[in-house]
Amino acid sequence: MTYILYPFAWLLRVLYELFNSYGLALIFFALVIKIVLLYFSAKSKKGMMKTSRLQPKLKELEKRYAGNKEKYNEEMQKLYKENDVKMMSGCIWSLIPLPILLALYNVIRQPLTYLMQLSPDQISTVSDVITKLGYGAVDLKSAYGEITLAQRVFENFDAVKAVVPNVMKLDFTFLGLNMAAIPDYKFIFGQFSLEAFGLFLIPIISAVLAWVSTKVSMIGSGSKEQENMKGMSLMAPLMSLWIGFIMPAGLGIYWIATSVFQMIQDFFLGRYYTKVLDREDAARIEKQRALEEERERKRIEYERLKAENANQRNKNTSKKKVQAVERLEAERREAEYEKKRLAEKGIIVPEKKTDEDRPFARGRAYDPDRYAEAQRLIKEKEETSSAADAEKSAEDAAKEAERKDKEAFERFLETGRIDDDSENEAEETASGNNLSDGEASDGPADK
Repeated sequence: MTYILYPFAWLLRVLYELFNSYGLALIFFALVIKIVLLYFSAKSKKGMMKTSRLQPKLKELEKRYAGNKEKYNEEMQKLYKENDVKMMSGCIWSLIPLPILLALYNVIRQPLTYLMQLSPDQISTVSDVITKLGYGAVDLKSAYGEITLAQRVFENFDAVKAVVPNVMKLDFTFLGLNMAAIPDYKFIFGQFSLEAFGLFLIPIISAVLAWVSTKVSMIGSGSKEQENMKGMSLMAPLMSLWIGFIMPAGLGIYWIATSVFQMIQDFFLGRYYTKVLDREDAARIEKQRALEEERERKRIEYERLKAENANQRNKNTSKKKVQAVERLEAERREAEYEKKRLAEKGIIVPEKKTDEDRPFARGRAYDPDRYAEAQRLIKEKEETSSAADAEKSAEDAAKEAERKDKEAFERFLETGRIDDDSENEAEETASGNNLSDGEASDGPADK
């Protein structure tokens, strides 16, 4: 953690030496951090705007699948994927400023260690010099002991520099206010002073600007404040107010500057990404329209081929199915050839017919009333079946037919052919046949 703080301390020191003002150093520190994090802020802004644009579609999905949460989550993930939206893309990058604020807090409260880069022995020496000058002993283990010591060093800089040459003359004053002081409200019940009142205003201004910045960010993202976002819109202002009253005023100045730069950034990023997302949406809509037109064209072709049944020898038909159909055709021709050959010899092969009066095999134990009771029960069941059951069966059959047609159409989109039932039956028949693939083409069928 200590090594992470030194780059922030170096930057703050460079800015202080450049402007010779602690307050301006903090303001430009906030600006530099905003510039460094601009790439991540832009990704966050774009992610939030893309998510906001999906809100109407998400509400529509929520109404459609109100009773099926699993299906709703599935469709929501599908919608995010189609629009290249990551659910946490807008939140992750917005958390980056928090560790920077914590690092800056440590740099501000320990200026001797990080800004001046004094060793523990040198800090102890500085404390001894200040004590000998008539000041009370400073508890360096306390949270703001180094800040107190740094202010006394500024007041007695020459005496301290004679003992510790690399000590830095650090002036915490900005706009007449001590940035090392912690704001409070006790001046209201005591003696009024402009400095105390000014310090008191810093957390208030910080909280107000944090709230305005949140509103500007939401407006720039095209999102409206919802019930689940009210807490988030109040979290930053309340956090800013709390930090302003428990930490040195310098952090309040940093937070104020951050809110101002954030509003400027959100304004320009919002305008830029509005145009970018409009172009992306237009391109996506055009692509979707082209896909729908192609799908409709395929649908028309599918219906035509299905009506003509023109796929039995389609070039996309699998070799196995072609062989199965050819095998059945060969067997049919062979049977016709055999029948013709026997007819030439005067042998008539009787055609198989079904005797309507004898639908079942009759043996010695044949009972003509054997199926009477079963037929009577079936007839009673058919007569007692309700119209609701019949209607449900019809609906189920229609849904099943529609499902099969959709599946067949999807296969047609992938393969360019229609799956014909006759081919499937042929394949099943051929798979149970003991003949090899080449036997069906040999023999009388070739004659």
